[in-house]
Amino acid sequence: MSPIGLLYGVAFLSTLVTGQALVGPAACATLKSSLSNVEVINSILHPDFISSRYTYWNSRQSSYTPSCIFYPTSAQDISTAIKVIRTTGSRFAIKAGGHNPNDFFSSVDQGVLIDLKKMNGKSYDAETTLATYEPGNKFGDLYEFYAPLGRTVVGARLAGVGTGLALSGGLSFISPQYGMACDSFRSLEIVLPSGEIVTASPESNPDLFFASRGGGGNAYGVVTKYTVQSRPAGQFFAGNIFYLFEQTLDVLDAINNFAAYNTDPKASIIGTYEKLPTPDLTLNLDEFIIIFLVYDGPDAGDAFQNFTSIPSFLNTMSIKTYPEVTNMPAPMSGELSRGANTFRVAVQRVHGTAVHDVYANWNAWAESHKGDYFLISLDFQPVAKSLTDASNAYEGGNAMQMPEGPWMWINYLITLPPLTTAANYKRIQASFKAMVEAIPNAKGLPLFINDASFDQNPLETYGGYETLKIAKAKYDPEGFFSSKTGGWKFT
Repeated sequence: MSPIGLLYGVAFLSTLVTGQALVGPAACATLKSSLSNVEVINSILHPDFISSRYTYWNSRQSSYTPSCIFYPTSAQDISTAIKVIRTTGSRFAIKAGGHNPNDFFSSVDQGVLIDLKKMNGKSYDAETTLATYEPGNKFGDLYEFYAPLGRTVVGARLAGVGTGLALSGGLSFISPQYGMACDSFRSLEIVLPSGEIVTASPESNPDLFFASRGGGGNAYGVVTKYTVQSRPAGQFFAGNIFYLFEQTLDVLDAINNFAAYNTDPKASIIGTYEKLPTPDLTLNLDEFIIIFLVYDGPDAGDAFQNFTSIPSFLNTMSIKTYPEVTNMPAPMSGELSRGANTFRVAVQRVHGTAVHDVYANWNAWAESHKGDYFLISLDFQPVAKSLTDASNAYEGGNAMQMPEGPWMWINYLITLPPLTTAANYKRIQASFKAMVEAIPNAKGLPLFINDASFDQNPLETYGGYETLKIAKAKYDPEGFFSSKTGGWKFT
């Protein structure tokens, strides 16, 4: 039977059955018949199935069992899969790196998991300095590929994060110079919810191109190829400085002063406070501070003097390549510790007492909930004026329509203990949410969608929100992606 005949046959079958438990396998069977040269695995004991299911940064996503896992190698494969999934009525998910912690954003239970890991092509055009890559790459793969060419791409600050991060904005160590990762997009190949393969660029489907530059990933389609402006990359002076609890307030001031007054776009930082669940015994040995300092060039001058002047117990600053920069120790985001990880995000101005207020609120909660977490961290991520200027300089700005910096995104991470019961999970998450919301966000600033929890509605804080809603209605008029896969929703 032809693929089209199979589609109609399964559509008829789907009208006779109810429940995702039958619809998912029906979609998988059709995929196997329609794409005989593409790997479709439904055995939970197959090594590839196990790898795809368990390589989520949030280990809770591994508790879901897809009906099958589909490994496309081309945009056409994905187009066919989308058509099959639409016809059968199955749920599905798109997995690139699996770093998003939210339920069903890249995972699925009793449906089709489309794992993009075999779509890992990449290239460079020396004449145009444009880089092209497929979505199955992790950013570390890209940094390693482009480094010998003296180039890099704007992407994740951690090598293990997948390329989907860029569709939700993407904050990089070189963002103060070049803007968010999505600001380097020059064209995108996208499979629409209809299955049609299109190009989105300033000249072709410009509304889709705008929406895809920070508008939340698979809300509009599946990106199958990125063409981006590459950037020069040579030597970086970078590393971590580790402090003990005695320096808490001094480091907070250094972070805030850097965010407010630094004018060198080559200098970038992340400030992170970590707490362990062990009792402090009045010695405060349960808390430590890690600052990530990155300078694009071999000599940072006095750019980081606020931090180097504070007594520390370890300083790893040295000249590094960009791949080495993005492989620096990263406990602040759980990169080294897969677990039951959850993000929440906030945004604040850099003038006034906001940074101190946020820290005091977080610290009080952490001290009174020692049994409720395995690790908890608070990350300060400055957004410089040079960053927002760069973001707004290309094609009318990205989907966030970045307000002028400086300001600061704040990421809250909690890793729950193993074997946390469902009742305790619900209780802890509700309390954690209340703690974050106790300090109101600064008005007029967007939430950072890469760090947002599913219930924070970050798209509504975007300057381009109404334009995004129009694009969503145009490219997914039936709400297929909204109803059959996870991701950010429009109200």
